[in-house]
Amino acid sequence: MANELYNQRVIEHFEHPRHHGCFDAAADVIAARAGRRADGAEFSFTALIAQGRVAALRFQAFGCPHCIAAASWLTEKLAGATQQDLAQWQWQEAAQVLNVPTSKRGRLLALEDAVHALAESWQRKV
Repeated sequence: MANELYNQRVIEHFEHPRHHGCFDAAADVIAARAGRRADGAEFSFTALIAQGRVAALRFQAFGCPHCIAAASWLTEKLAGATQQDLAQWQWQEAAQVLNVPTSKRGRLLALEDAVHALAESWQRKV
């Protein structure tokens, strides 16, 4: 991967994604999906909820290296998050941390939609 196109954090998360996969359906697991492959980005998350917080988060994603890295990074960032944290999370944070080019930032809207859908899934389970 060319370093001039991707910062070190993107390279690290793309080459060594964290928390890839999904949790099996259970009473303490929530799930959400957003985006479309045809649009260049699709994200799926499952989260294990314990004591009102995200105990662990898993992802599956389709997209460019920035998309994969953003989903991987997010599984670490949102560990310990509350439902409100998920509902308020915005894509700009990932864009800044991962130095996502302007031309690819629209794909991060699907990432934000997936996180917000996760919050909604949590609300429906309560």
